[in-house]
Amino acid sequence: MTLRTKIAWAMTIFMFVLLSSLVGATWFMARHEIVGARYDVLRQALNLLEEDVRNRDAVLSLHEDSVVLERQEGGSWVVTGGEVPAGTTFPINYDDPALIDDWFVMATTNGLAFGFRDEAVSGTLRTLATVLFAMFVIAVLLTFIGTWWILRRGLHPLRKLHDTMERITKSGKLETLEVEARHDEITTLSHGFNHMIARVEETMVQQRRFVADVSHELKTPLTVIEGYARLLERWGQTDPAVRDEAIDHILSESKRMRESLIEPMLELNRLSSVEMEQEAIDLTELGRQLADRFDHAHGKRIPIEAEGEWWGHRESLQRVLTIFIDNSLKYATETEVFMTPHEIQVRDCGPVLDEDQRRKVFHRFYRLDEARDRSGSGLGLSIAEEVAQVNGWTVGCKPNVPDGSIFYVIR
Repeated sequence: MTLRTKIAWAMTIFMFVLLSSLVGATWFMARHEIVGARYDVLRQALNLLEEDVRNRDAVLSLHEDSVVLERQEGGSWVVTGGEVPAGTTFPINYDDPALIDDWFVMATTNGLAFGFRDEAVSGTLRTLATVLFAMFVIAVLLTFIGTWWILRRGLHPLRKLHDTMERITKSGKLETLEVEARHDEITTLSHGFNHMIARVEETMVQQRRFVADVSHELKTPLTVIEGYARLLERWGQTDPAVRDEAIDHILSESKRMRESLIEPMLELNRLSSVEMEQEAIDLTELGRQLADRFDHAHGKRIPIEAEGEWWGHRESLQRVLTIFIDNSLKYATETEVFMTPHEIQVRDCGPVLDEDQRRKVFHRFYRLDEARDRSGSGLGLSIAEEVAQVNGWTVGCKPNVPDGSIFYVIR
């Protein structure tokens, strides 16, 4: 059973119960009012009979089909007057009015009773019952048909979504939905599906580009290693100089491929699974550690101004700043670092990047001049961005007037 049919049946059952209660209450209230009005005539007649039995004629004049009843030995009431065949009997009904077929009857314990026939009341009640039943049936049917039709129209986008997903599953080609200009949950779901497809398509494009870039990056060192291996195979056994040169180049290319390409790629893949322990980081102490580290590694003391504390993962922040500073020392001059509790900046005087370059500089394998520079893989800033995103930080690049760049991280 489809969801549309289930909801339609549920609404129909709900309406059935609701209308049953309403129609039943309406029927009993209407019947009580109609019959109660006619019972007033019975009460007037009994009052007259109780005052004096000789008021029989006055009682009979209250209604054109009136009769006076007398109790018999057999336990029934028999007609003794009126336009009714003699011998007509009714069950005994003490002090309580009754509607027997078309007859309104009320009797007292003193042996007297009064009744009259009113077919109009019975006809009215039958007509009312027929109308209420017809309205009840029509309302239930309209509820089922209307609910089913409304759901059929309302769930049409879900059918389109299902059909699109089926086509994607069979063909393997991504598709998006045409979203109607409506404001409801299904439209929101359709927009979410299109957004998901766009993200999946973007991820697939990035994966294809990543594979192509990795293949391109591995091609050069592998070609160099293969060339020197062939050189070593041909002349290395007889010429020590050629052998030493080939081994040296093979080792250097292998080391560069491992340190600049393979290890950064592995780091990018495992960033999302690393648990980040948050702590208060003393920026002054961190700045002193970074300055000592680059002083020992590059023989250059970097000016670092730091104050306050940074709340976050210490190793992540240190990794981001190390990439920024190392990138600045490699491609620019006059590197400076400014650290505050909410923003850290690495400023330099170097190449002036335009807006497009600043946007692409964090892309994987992007380099400003790939033809002349093989010192890096173009993964450093991508790693910095990934580390920042895992920690909920924002990294970016902006111009350092009059020349150079500012790489920053914001908490």
